[in-house]
Amino acid sequence: MKAMTFISLLLLPCLAVAQETEGEESAPETTPRFEHPFETDAERVPRISTGGNCLIENVTIHSAVSPAYEGDVLVRDGAIAAIGSDLEAPAGVLVIDGRGKHLAPGVIDPHSHLAIERGINEGTLSITAECDITDVINPDDVGIYRALAGGVTAMQCLHGSANTIGGRSEVLKLRWHRDSDADALRFPDAPQGIKFALGENVKRSNWGQPGQRFPGSRPGVEAVFERGFRRAQEYRQEWDAYEAAKRRGEDPVPPRRDVRLDVLVGVLERDVQVHSHCYRADEILMLLRTAERFGFRIQTLQHVLEGYMVADEIAKHGAGPSTFSDWWAYKEEARFAIPHNAALMHEAGAVATINSDSGELIRHLYHEAAKSMRYAGLDPVSTLRLCTLNAAIQLGIEDRAGSIEVGKDADLALLNGDPLSIYSRVELTLVDGEVEFQRRDAFGLDDETLPVRPLDDAPIIEASFNPDGGDVIAIVGGTLHPVTGRDIENGTLLIQDGRIVDIGMQIPIPAGAEVVDATGRHVWPGIIALNTPLGLREVGSVRGTVDDREYGGNQPDLRVSASLHAESAHIPVTRSNGVTRSQSAPQGGGPMMGQSAVMRLTGNTWEELLMVDRDMLHVSFPRTRNNADKKEESDAVKELKELFAEAREYDRLQNDARQHATRAPGFDPRLEALIPYARGEKKVALHADNAQTILFALKFAQEEELDCVLYGATEGWKVVEAIAASGFPVVIGPVLDVPGSYDPYDASYANPALLHRAGVPIAIMSDDSGNPRNVAFHAGMAVGFGLPYEEALRAITWYPARILGLERQLGSLAPGKIADVVVTDGDLLEIGTQVKQVFIDGVPQDVGNQQVELYERYRERLHRVQGK
Repeated sequence: MKAMTFISLLLLPCLAVAQETEGEESAPETTPRFEHPFETDAERVPRISTGGNCLIENVTIHSAVSPAYEGDVLVRDGAIAAIGSDLEAPAGVLVIDGRGKHLAPGVIDPHSHLAIERGINEGTLSITAECDITDVINPDDVGIYRALAGGVTAMQCLHGSANTIGGRSEVLKLRWHRDSDADALRFPDAPQGIKFALGENVKRSNWGQPGQRFPGSRPGVEAVFERGFRRAQEYRQEWDAYEAAKRRGEDPVPPRRDVRLDVLVGVLERDVQVHSHCYRADEILMLLRTAERFGFRIQTLQHVLEGYMVADEIAKHGAGPSTFSDWWAYKEEARFAIPHNAALMHEAGAVATINSDSGELIRHLYHEAAKSMRYAGLDPVSTLRLCTLNAAIQLGIEDRAGSIEVGKDADLALLNGDPLSIYSRVELTLVDGEVEFQRRDAFGLDDETLPVRPLDDAPIIEASFNPDGGDVIAIVGGTLHPVTGRDIENGTLLIQDGRIVDIGMQIPIPAGAEVVDATGRHVWPGIIALNTPLGLREVGSVRGTVDDREYGGNQPDLRVSASLHAESAHIPVTRSNGVTRSQSAPQGGGPMMGQSAVMRLTGNTWEELLMVDRDMLHVSFPRTRNNADKKEESDAVKELKELFAEAREYDRLQNDARQHATRAPGFDPRLEALIPYARGEKKVALHADNAQTILFALKFAQEEELDCVLYGATEGWKVVEAIAASGFPVVIGPVLDVPGSYDPYDASYANPALLHRAGVPIAIMSDDSGNPRNVAFHAGMAVGFGLPYEEALRAITWYPARILGLERQLGSLAPGKIADVVVTDGDLLEIGTQVKQVFIDGVPQDVGNQQVELYERYRERLHRVQGK
């Protein structure tokens, strides 16, 4: 293992181990110091410098204008000077060996709020065009460094969406910590932009009191534009008349200068480009028509989640739609968002992009773009353009950035694999040919191949084809991935009566069996998604559709099972990504949040969905900051201890009453529900993320003698020794998470590998209320940062089944197991892979969903209006 830089974290005396040496008394118990890597500004400085001149040799080039090819790229004075084969490096120019590496244009994010100091909104008025985001740019924001670590070389820094007409934006070239000079980040000669916004945010649907500020409706939003630009036209006429009078030799009184109207006149004259936050198709059309009426153009439509519904109109107007890859249902106007959005607008002829609007998402925008391959079959070159060249076009910087072509700025990312692969990570990021990010392997994982844990506990279940049994399905010709055994090429999987009855090569197919041809495809056990709100949550901002949390403190008797909504749109959306079982769990309240249930992702009622009721008690363990002055148990923890003690005493009194015919205690639903958990008969899910809270949670579980599963553990790597010593399994997530301020940039990505290296049993969850379907991508990212592939695959199949106590039924392809089966056209963890078939309990499922139906409907509309 490589030498590492360490930082110490003071931890709990309860986990200290007293040391004894021969002939000496036991040393007094002391507070141990767990050491772990850290990352300060000094560690973030690249170790190499090019001075803007380098030769990258023998690299696979993803130019964003043609299919990938191998070659050399010569950079001189910060620009791409030559592309070819066998290029020679001029004297003194650094040569970078690109063998086995991939070179891509740097990512350009059209929508970011990074590097903004002290707020992004001036929300007091509906029009604040005089505000300028440039005034508050912070070049020392560590978010810039982390964006560079994801290959981002430029971004548009936008005002927030609190106003119909907000402040002016700035396009930045990412140079982190560059002499604390915000001006050094400005992209030279990038057009001036301004932020507009529509919909729920500007009419304040989800916060505040109605009537506090105009507008409060979508018609009111249109009125703001109409009034504002009518006044801007009058203002322009006043100045035109003033200038005309001066030219005639008169001495007129100038109009009163209005800096707000000056900007709106700039919009009318197309000197200021409009970038508008929007969601619904009706408001998108309204904005396009308003702009056309006043003679200007909308440069970009940001988020534009229903853009696919009016894709032809967007393309004809000339607006560039910039959308999320797959975010949806977090508020009402996002209910009908689809992951095919960018691809369908691209098909319409619009210059579409994927944006982040997030300090986390910006770190893997190559991967976010790749989702258009998965859902809509977009080709690799067009997919790469979604986060590179198209973004440059939208921001008016395409002559300088966005593709690997001679004459353009050398804004480049060097990766260890295809940029669109979930397993690829950025090794170097260059801006104007200078290295702005260089990967630092803080955890010593790059040169260490971690072992795959031997599986000696996989159950062997007797099962075989029954001639007198039910119908048989034979999946033939594909590569079978049992998970608990070796892959089987050109294999056969037999399913009968909802169970797998045989698996292998050259297996006889019973007469009358339904044959599913999987030639060229891959067959996997269904994914198990842990700790999801599936069936409990529909639209995040609509309170009537959210049932994943309760008020009033500890509620251990709450169970989610009777509230599982079988018609939830989230169930088929999640199923279509290969998830066949879910642990649906309470997501808030508490600390004792309630009891979860395991459900199959098919059924017409909650009873049909339900597989295991009350499988775990979920406890959001009270948080203690790592840097708390006093690391002491809180009153909330003491209350938890008292409840468990009361439950055990309640149980004892009940037993005594039964044995001795004495009076039993009065019924207490909370204590009754706690009994099997207090006795260690059922699992308790302790949710704890930061290091100090994890340690307190472990101490609590050990003292209370609980059958514990640790959930979250995003800082588990900091206290991995303590977790390993506890013997408790860990459900890690999210892997796609932003680490703490001084943690290595890849700490969240590497967390599963670090726990696995220490021998901790792990599973992986997405911990994403809107997209539990993405859990496979969390596992895939962990592979890119050190977790063995086999372990990542088990972490979403076999290990979740084992944690749930369902390993004899789920988690692998083996005789006797429930036939939850997924058929894909490629690697299950890879973003670009498409799920072709899903079986639950041996029954073929519709891999369509609301989003697929909307895509097909509006694709047909596009073809109709375009006369195709």
